Amino acid sequence: MPKETKPKSVRYATLKKRVKAEYEHTRQYKTTYKDIKRIFNWINEAVFDGKLAPFNEIVIKDLKPQKCYGQVTQWEWKRKGTQSFHLEMADKYKNKKEFISTLAHEMVHLYQMRNAGDTGNHNKLFYSFKPIMKRAGIDMI
Repeated sequence: MPKETKPKSVRYATLKKRVKAEYEHTRQYKTTYKDIKRIFNWINEAVFDGKLAPFNEIVIKDLKPQKCYGQVTQWEWKRKGTQSFHLEMADKYKNKKEFISTLAHEMVHLYQMRNAGDTGNHNKLFYSFKPIMKRAGIDMI
């Protein structure tokens, strides 16, 4: 029997409610693998219809030398014809809102590269997710 899916509007509202509850943590936020996986699943279900495969590897580290909050790297083995997508998230954020916004941003890059066969640049496809995320209560950085 196929999995029953809720209408997009209901999924956006559910995600918005969850995100709003998370935003109440306004002090500095320390990144955890548990939160990355949990919030990835929320956003994946609501925005990507559950079709976004998780990152192959997740690393939490100090990203100040790279001057970024998060990044997706793509590893490709031409001879094997395989790809691997790695997420790097900063070890801490100003608050949980910044963390969730960054994770959503990186998930769009993952979607571009893995699902749409796109470059992963900040292009028309990338920016097309901005109003969708806004509807779900996420300000994409």
